[in-house]
Amino acid sequence: MALRFNRLQLAAAAVVVVVASLATVAAQSAAPPSDARIRVVNVAQRGGPPTGPNAVVIEHDQTLATHTIYRPANLGSSKHGVLVWGEGGCAKNGLTFPEFLTEIASYGFVIIADGPPVENTGRGGPGGGGAPRAGGPPPAGAAPGGAPPAGGAPGAGPGGPGRGNAAMLDGTALVQAINWIEKEGKDKTSRFYQKVDTGRVAAMGMSCGGLMSYGASADPRVATVGIWNSGLIQPDEKIFAGLHSPVIIVTGGESDIAYANGKRDFETMPAKIPVFYGVHPSVGHGGTYNQDNGGPFGVAAVAWLKWQLMKDTSASGKGYFVGDKCVICGDANWQTVSKSLK
Repeated sequence: MALRFNRLQLAAAAVVVVVASLATVAAQSAAPPSDARIRVVNVAQRGGPPTGPNAVVIEHDQTLATHTIYRPANLGSSKHGVLVWGEGGCAKNGLTFPEFLTEIASYGFVIIADGPPVENTGRGGPGGGGAPRAGGPPPAGAAPGGAPPAGGAPGAGPGGPGRGNAAMLDGTALVQAINWIEKEGKDKTSRFYQKVDTGRVAAMGMSCGGLMSYGASADPRVATVGIWNSGLIQPDEKIFAGLHSPVIIVTGGESDIAYANGKRDFETMPAKIPVFYGVHPSVGHGGTYNQDNGGPFGVAAVAWLKWQLMKDTSASGKGYFVGDKCVICGDANWQTVSKSLK
């Protein structure tokens, strides 16, 4: 089944698990920045607080008004790893997946999510309640659930056959985020001064955001790429040729409209690229992002980033994905395979 990033179809396909209890993100009690350009964003957190050792603050910084920042409330003396994140549906809403991103930030990562914080809107679907940048309404004759239009060829992108990857392989917003945090890390007046490692950045995204990550993957500062509920609509030799760092591909089961695309990416990716491929069959395109602390996807994301950006070789880092005691490999809830991953 071809991958279609139309906002209405994606929203219909999303699986949103609502945890009954509500808790406020622990970091919201942190003292707000003194800089008037920076606004702390208060977000009601579903379920329990993040499991990492750091309280987290969500910010909207007017010097990067097009994005939303998730970061440890207290930036310590050691440099923090950086993740730039693209939203499902290419939505311009940095609050699309607060449970998932807050969980990651609680382990010491600074996250810059595409889109400003659009508050008091629906969240959690691939469109996240924000306006999509690409796609638009379903093409005439489109079938529900991401199926190709009647008579259309599988692999055709949003807008009908022939459009392919091009409309969504734009990593500009993620590269912009890398440029901004790199500049901040060198600015003595910034809270990020000498506090972030911008030489090894993770570029990740969900659904259309995964394609954005592919679009940013050739940047030499990108040390790992995350393709979540996503995959190329059509094989793209230029994208594969530009890959130079390990890749993680995670999808739901066959009901996920991105399943076939992610599988094909894994199978056709050049052998020189270390890649992990995980399928969580019990969920569809909506993944587990809105389960408590991002659910199993949150656990996998934290472990991957700890390995790739922090060089953590423990069972909660590298050992989660490789080795005789590979944790995720022994989890019956996952189907996993990898190549060139050591």
